[in-house]
Amino acid sequence: MDVYKFELAEDGGCLVAAFTGQISTHCYTECRDDYNEIRRRLSLADSQRLIIDLTETSFFGSLFIGMILKLSVTVGHQNGKFALCGLSDQLNELMKKLMLLERNSETGSYLKHYQTRDEAISDLTLLDA
Repeated sequence: MDVYKFELAEDGGCLVAAFTGQISTHCYTECRDDYNEIRRRLSLADSQRLIIDLTETSFFGSLFIGMILKLSVTVGHQNGKFALCGLSDQLNELMKKLMLLERNSETGSYLKHYQTRDEAISDLTLLDA
């Protein structure tokens, strides 16, 4: 089993929450604490740009999907920008099947996904220019 890890840092004017391993009910307490830490840091940040980096994530379940949705709503209510990056092909397909990823530019209401953290940072900071 991949070990769950979490890291929160600022990068390029964005708050980046990087997750590693499997995110499921076995790490509920840690995941809840990390969610609360992200919300706390967002409340202190000058800029409301949050990127969830899943490059090193091998699995996530409904617990994490709920967390992602809550964070995207929180950022949206603060007129911020939210993005996911680094989804594996399997997790990308899951998010598409759940109709949570942006399907086309006309909808605008789905979560945005980028292949890399740098792409996400570039796009989220360009939107403010």
